[in-house]
Formats: sequence, structure tokens, C-alpha cells
Amino acid sequence: MAAFRRTDNLPAPLTTFVGRRQELGEIGASLEQARLVTLTGAGGAGKSRLALEVAARRTEHHQDGVWLVELAGLADPVLVAHTVAGVLDVPEQGGRAQSAVLTERLRDCDMLIFLDSCEHLLDPVAQLVQDLLAGCRGLRVLITSRERLGVTGETLWPVAGLSAPPDGVGEAGAAQGFDAVRLFLDRATAADPGFRLTASNAAAIADICRRLDGLPLAIELAAARVNSLGVEQISRRLDNRFGLLAVESRDALPHHRTLRGVVEWSYRMLSTPERELFDRLAVFAGSFGEESAETVAGGPDGPGDIADLLPRLVDKSLVTVVPGHGAPRYRLLETLRAYGLERLGDGEGAEPLRARHAAHFLDLAEQAWERYRGPDQPECLDRLEAEHSNLRAALDRLLTTRDFEGAVRLAGALAPFWDLRGHYAEGHVWLDRALSADAVTSPEGRVRALNGLATLAVIQGDLPRATSACADAVELSRRVGDLRGLAYALQYLGFAAVCADDLDRAVELLEESLVVARESADLWLVGWSYQFLTTAQLARHDYEPARTLAEAAYTALRQTGEPESLAWACLTHAMATWAMGGGKDTDARVAEALRRFWGLKARWGLAEVFCLTGQIAVGHGNRERGAALLGAAEALREAAGVALLPFLAAFVSAAAAEGRAALGARSFDAAWECGRAWSMDTAARAVAEELRMPAPRSYNDEQAVEAAEPPAEAATLRKEGEYWAITHGGHVFHLKDTLGVGYLSRLLHEPDRELLALDLAGADPEAVLGDAGPVLDAQAKAQYRHRLGELADDLEEAERWSDAGRGERARCEIDALTEQLAAAVGLGGRDRRAASATERARLNVTKALKSAIRRITREDPVLGRHLERSVRTGTYCCYAPDPATRIAWRF
Repeated sequence: MAAFRRTDNLPAPLTTFVGRRQELGEIGASLEQARLVTLTGAGGAGKSRLALEVAARRTEHHQDGVWLVELAGLADPVLVAHTVAGVLDVPEQGGRAQSAVLTERLRDCDMLIFLDSCEHLLDPVAQLVQDLLAGCRGLRVLITSRERLGVTGETLWPVAGLSAPPDGVGEAGAAQGFDAVRLFLDRATAADPGFRLTASNAAAIADICRRLDGLPLAIELAAARVNSLGVEQISRRLDNRFGLLAVESRDALPHHRTLRGVVEWSYRMLSTPERELFDRLAVFAGSFGEESAETVAGGPDGPGDIADLLPRLVDKSLVTVVPGHGAPRYRLLETLRAYGLERLGDGEGAEPLRARHAAHFLDLAEQAWERYRGPDQPECLDRLEAEHSNLRAALDRLLTTRDFEGAVRLAGALAPFWDLRGHYAEGHVWLDRALSADAVTSPEGRVRALNGLATLAVIQGDLPRATSACADAVELSRRVGDLRGLAYALQYLGFAAVCADDLDRAVELLEESLVVARESADLWLVGWSYQFLTTAQLARHDYEPARTLAEAAYTALRQTGEPESLAWACLTHAMATWAMGGGKDTDARVAEALRRFWGLKARWGLAEVFCLTGQIAVGHGNRERGAALLGAAEALREAAGVALLPFLAAFVSAAAAEGRAALGARSFDAAWECGRAWSMDTAARAVAEELRMPAPRSYNDEQAVEAAEPPAEAATLRKEGEYWAITHGGHVFHLKDTLGVGYLSRLLHEPDRELLALDLAGADPEAVLGDAGPVLDAQAKAQYRHRLGELADDLEEAERWSDAGRGERARCEIDALTEQLAAAVGLGGRDRRAASATERARLNVTKALKSAIRRITREDPVLGRHLERSVRTGTYCCYAPDPATRIAWRF
């Protein structure tokens, strides 16, 4: 179109664009396929900035340009078409609708129109877009809105906050890998040029980004305060985030100037029932299901049909759908929840709403407790894990309002969950708080809570507290005739005696528990009395009685169908049979324990599976693998806050002594430390290799409910003229361009892909050409012997470390070299060249890669160590990222 002389009217960005590299490419690809793409998301999520960056990258794709139409400041719906026409210099024509004039004028255009902030003008924008797309084949439209247009052919692209560190990530190197932290640092440096990420402020910055849900606007407003407040102060004051982040930005739009303005802009566009539901949903901490929303926020005095209102809040980007399997779950971003709680305040309906919330989650926990000791255990655990934040809020509310009966009941019902999912310290604190109140509570609930506290305390190694809680539970349950509570209390009183090495007293108590359990006719309790008696016999080193008792435990517990109990019965049986000489039955029992604990995400149980398999591996002569598994078990216990039981410590010490004597202390301890850094998946694969069983699915698969793993450290590798620039951990260094760095760059671009050295060296004739003489001359013999020796070492090391891929590659190359030798003079009788192109490429590429890695190591030892562990050379070369030294490469 001759009338459009410019190619765009996009404003030049005043700040750097941080993160979202993948989204940029994917939204651009969507615009190639779809003619209407709508970016939706909460206010402050960065929709406009992301769309502007996408639009800027599309200017070369559209002959007639890319045009921004800002609608946030437009209040009159009649003027939407006129505003678009004004941007495109399309004049009005008397007597004709402006939409018709636009359609006629743009009919043959190849153009992208970017309509920004449409949520308050949905109907007129939807109608205009529909008309334009129907009449203009070359037109594409990019929309930002807090709600979809609802037009046929619309492709939705939800925009969430930037990636933010999860709980527990507070180290500078790990935190810097998240886009939200990178944005905070960029904007904080602009406010205070001397600001830096350090070990001392990393945790506070991570907390700020996490609590602000990664929302770019909120993070930018927080970062702007670093020149007047320290990051620790900002973090502490986020409970009053609307007051703290009230400093106005220079954005021309009033509703983009403060955090409160952004939220209120969205809130004002809700109907009265939608507003009421939004306020009520703020009572939920974390995510919630529709059923919980109906129970807590609905009812006769509720805002209306929750099943109808909730999806409308989702459409308006005020409620977020949590990704996952099964029934949908929802949540409010913390900033939106803070606004809802502020509006809810202490008004007339607030207290009954909070009471309903606490009562609902008390009921849910007690239902789970009733079903816990059977085949429904995994489902109960997953539900409680999903509701953990709400359960914490309910406990806090019950204690704050001095409803100690409810608090004791709820804490007692949650004790098995805290145990199995490894929340020992947290559960201990809640149970102590509930039980320490000077208030009268029901005997049944108190016995349950005391027994729960004893369970957690003994696992943590706090034997005095465990013994005290058990003694109180025994006294109270005898007084009220609670046989089940009494049997359980006697079991843990006996187990505490086992841990204290008072074995005669332990057997006496556990035999009494068995009598009481039989009297209660509860098979689960009968099985666990046998189970604890097994541990007493193991501690006594009486392995034949221990094996018999473990079989009795398994027989009883199998009738309950409860997975955790069966896993422990398998594991203690395996301990007994291993001490008696081991065999296939031992391996089979450990394998079953692994499968059951793995499915439950039971961290203590998995730690003991790793520990026993480590002992088995040492006994089988696989000492490095055994040491690594013992290290993995130790690290997992420490992470969960679990003590190593005294009688197990003796077994571990014996295995470690045997391993050190055979391998040498230095090698054994190095393998142990390596295992401490293993992921759950790596440790499980090592167990599977040792037991010759299939490896379980990934621990953090989509069905798992687990905290996000800290991200890999970021590193960049870019070509700059005759040099390569490498950035890692805030350090930048340059390397002269060499073949080795070029080979390395190609491997890093294609992780886990095996590339033939000959292909890598294809552009370098010197690497593949040349004559080394007859195959079996002295030089060739030495080369072949040296390489075969290297491969033999590789193969041995691969078998020690259960690296099946590396072992297979070594075997393949040995076979290839053997074939070459079979055809050589003096063996097969045929003449050939000493070093084929493949062999010369292998030698030269290996040399170049190792030289490049040595140069990097001199500049950055951490990066160098990662590459030494990850880059494999040979006939085939590969970059297989080492999981213990995780690096995310960008180019």
C-alpha cells in the first residue's frame, strides 16, 4: 500500500527485555499459523511488553508494516474503529461505518495490527476484529487483554509471571537462573548502579520474586526501592505490598502506575457476584478445587452458582488454573489474594468464612486419616499434598482463635501425612503447639495427636520427646479404654527403646503391643507390632527370628492393602536375609520396597532403600556404586531431617569399612560425595542397575507433587569476531577462536546427540587427511594399543558407575577397532592405511576438544569441571550434561 510509508509505529523500548525467549519464538510461530493471537493474563504480568517485543520482531515479515493501537486510555466503545483508523491514517467517509472503510482499505494489505489493552472494550474490539479478518486475507491481529475476545479462530496465549525461585532456593548462583531474579537485578541496577547479587542478599531477592509471583510490574516497582530500602527490608514489608509498591512508575496510563492501580482496574470490571466470589476465594491459601470453593465460598449466603462464576474469573485472568492431572485446581496469585484479603478484612462475613474454611479442611484431613491405612493411601497423600497450604492456614486459624480441640484433631489427623511425605520438623512444631495449650480436649483426638508427635520425634532422633509423648498416650488410652491408641503408643515406646539400645525393654513393650493389637482386632496394628519386633531382632543381630517376624508382618499387612506398610515389611525382611547371606529373595524384596516407596514419594523409606542397596553393592564388589548410594541415602536423610537409626548405623559402618579397605579411603570417599549430589532419579537408576530391575519413572514426573528443583546455572557462549565470549556466574572471559571451541559449540547446541568425529571435523581437511603408513608399523601399533587401553578403562568405569550408554559406546568402538585390525597386514593379510579418516578425525577432534576445555578450566574452574564431566570424545562425540554440575547454555 503506497499510503503506508512507514513500516511501523512501535515505540523504542526504554528498558531491556528480560526473559521469555521461548515465548517470543512460540508466539511468533503462532502468528505464522493463526491470524488472531490473544495474549491473556493478570494485570502486571507483562503482556504488553511481551507483545511489543513480538511485534518488533515481526516488522520484516509484513510488507505493509506492524502497527500498534493503544486502547487502554479509550473509554468510548464507539470510537474503537476510529482509533484504529487514526493510527493507520485512514480517513473517515461520510455515511459509511468506519469498520467498513477500514476493511476496504486494508483488503490487500500484508500487515500486523497490535491492539493493546482491550479488556474494557471486548465487544466492540471483537466485532471490529471479526470484520477485518473476514475481509482482509493478509491481515494478522495481535491482542493483549485480561480476557479473551471469544472470536472464531482466536488463538489464546496465557501469559504468566516470570519464572521465580521456589522455596528453598536462595543461593546466588541458583537464583540467577530465574527470569524474575534477572529482571529484579536489571531494574535494581538501574536504580542503584552499585547494586549486585551477593550471597548475603540472594535469599531476600528470591523471596521477593517468589512472593510477587514473578509479576514484572510488581518486581520493577520493588526493584525501584533498592536505593532507599535494603532488599531484606523490602522482603519483610511485602505483607503491605500495596503500600510498599505505591511509588508511581512513569507509565502514562493511570492504572499501570501502581500495583494497586493495576489490580483495581481489573476488579472494577467485575460484576457484583464476581467481586463477591473473588473476595471470598482470598481465604484459600495456595490452590483449591471447585468442591472446596462450593463448600467454603458458596452456600445459601453465597454470591451465586460457583460452577458458573469461577470460570468467569478464570476468563478475566483473576483466577489461575493450576496445571495438572485430574479435576482442575485453581489459585489466586499472591498479589491478587492480598487485595482480596484486604477487601474481605474483618467485615461481617469474614469470620464465618474463615471458620467454614477451617472446618472444611479439618473434615477433609479426618476423612483422609480414616482411609490412610488401606489401598487408598496414595490418593489420600496426593490430596493432602495439594491442600497443604490450606491445611496450614486452617491450623493457624484454629490455634489463633483458641479452638484447641479442632487444632489437636487436625494436627493428629495430619501426622501420617507429615511422616510419609517427609515434613517431620514442620509436623513436630504444629503438634507441639496444639498439645501444649492448657485446654481440655477429647481423649481420642489427644491420643491420636500424642502418637503422631511420638512418630515424628522418634524418626528425627528426639527420643526423650518421643518417649514422653508415648507415655502420655499410654496413660490416657488405658484410662479411656482406647485399645487402638494404646497398641500404637506401645509400638512407638518400644521402637524408641530399640533406638536407645534398650532391647530387652523394647521386646517387652512390643510383645505387649502385639497382645493389645490382637485384642483390638486391627490387622494393621498387628502387622506393625510384628514389624517393630523385626527391628528389635535386627538390632540384636538375631536374623532368623527377624526374617520370620518380617514374614508375619507382611502377611498381616498385605490384607490391609496399605502400600507404605508393605514397603517397610519388604525392606526389613531384606535386611534380615541380606545379613544371612543375601540372594535373589533379598533383591526382590528391596525392589518391591523401592517401587512402593517411589510411588508414595516416601523420602525416609527411599533413603533406607538406597542405604541397603549400597551395602549390597559393596558386598557384591561394586564398591564405588555402593559408596555413592550410601552417600545418596545420607543426603536424603539430612534433607528430610531424619536420623540414622543406631542399629542401621552399625551396618553402614561395616559396609564403609569394607569399601575403604578394598578401594582406598580416597576413592571410596570421593564416590560417597558424588552420591550425595545425586538426584532421586540417578540414585534410583543405580538401585535398579544393582538389583537388575527396570528403573522407575522420573520422581518429578507430571503426576508428582513436588517442589521445583533449583534451575541449572546459566552460561552463554557467543562468537564475537575472532573470539568466543563465555559468560558464567557474572564473569565474562574471551577465548581465541580455535577448532576445539568450534567443535564444543556444536556439541553444546545439540545436547545428548552423538556426533561422529569425522562429521565434526568435516570442515577441517587437516583433521581427516594424511597418511600414517602401514597399519601395523610401530606408530600404528602404539596408537591402537593406547586407544584400546583407553576404551577398556572407559568400559570398566562405565560399569562401576552404572553408565549403560557410555559402556555401550565403548564396546561399539572396541568392536570397530577389532574389525580394522582383523583386516590389517599381519592379521587379515590385506594392505590398508594405518589411520583411516575416521581414526585421524577421532584423534584430532579429541585433542582439540580437550585443549579447549583446559583453556576454559583455567578461566572458570566450575565451568571447566562441568565440561570435563559432560563432554565425551571418541569416534562419536557427545555433550551429555552432568546432573551434579547443572549448566543451562544459551547462545
